Amino acid sequence: MATNLSSSSSVRLVLVSTGPNAHLAAGLLARHLGEAPEAALARLAHAPSVLAEAVEPHLAQNLAGLLRSFGLRVRLDALHGPETPVNLSIQISIPVRMQRTIRIVAEQTGLSETETTQTLQRPGGVVLTGLSRAEAARIRAKLDRVGTLIVIESDPASTVYDVFLPDRDPSEALTDRLRMMGAEPDPITNAIAAGLDGALCDHLLRRLPDAGILVLDRAFQRYDLYLSRATGWVTQDLADFLVARTGLPRSRFEVLSERLPLRIELGLAPAAARQFRADYASIGLHTFLVLSGLAQTLDNPNL
Repeated sequence: MATNLSSSSSVRLVLVSTGPNAHLAAGLLARHLGEAPEAALARLAHAPSVLAEAVEPHLAQNLAGLLRSFGLRVRLDALHGPETPVNLSIQISIPVRMQRTIRIVAEQTGLSETETTQTLQRPGGVVLTGLSRAEAARIRAKLDRVGTLIVIESDPASTVYDVFLPDRDPSEALTDRLRMMGAEPDPITNAIAAGLDGALCDHLLRRLPDAGILVLDRAFQRYDLYLSRATGWVTQDLADFLVARTGLPRSRFEVLSERLPLRIELGLAPAAARQFRADYASIGLHTFLVLSGLAQTLDNPNL
């Protein structure tokens, strides 16, 4: 997952998104670049912004790691030398004509149809890493015509990853390693570690290759939203809203049970999933998120 840059290349350090700890990183950036802290803080306060032009790659990568540790998202752009690669995620958007869809994805990715079938059904779908921009554009042009697929592009230099453990409890070794890394869970998404960069994820996978963890680019994550209960009675107006929203019969909302939750939203991007959850909570509906691809299986802890 780490981005490799040629030692002969010249690198631009770009701030993708800032954060509440930007002021803490200003002194560090200023020392490394030999400038006034005020100037560094001004660039860290607003995104996107160019933090440094034509930086030596090793320094740029070290700075990027340090800035990410403060919760800032940064990207490295090669100005000369090899172009930066991109990653693609291929996911099902409409589950129709599946055999045709699987065949086309297999043809474009070089995977077998069996492997394509299995991977499309998992969180993140088929993920292709380290593609040239020309190759990524070619694949997108082919698959965008299919109509039953969604193709998502991600820049590995600025990717944020979340770590999930879908089918087992965390081992003591995994718990200790996450604590040492300072990784924090996300109770809303059930991620056991949220907001990691590629280097930290590589470290985790190398240290604990058999831990059963799922590392997923946040750009590639999609969530299904489940309704588990309502505060008070489901009124007629609320029932009308749920029927219109989901297409389910009204009788399905007469008795809500946490043991038999209802899937009411499909394939939501992370930001949209959180917003939907908050919106439903504001009208007295209790919901939870499940990674698309994990629903209705034994490895889903919520179902």
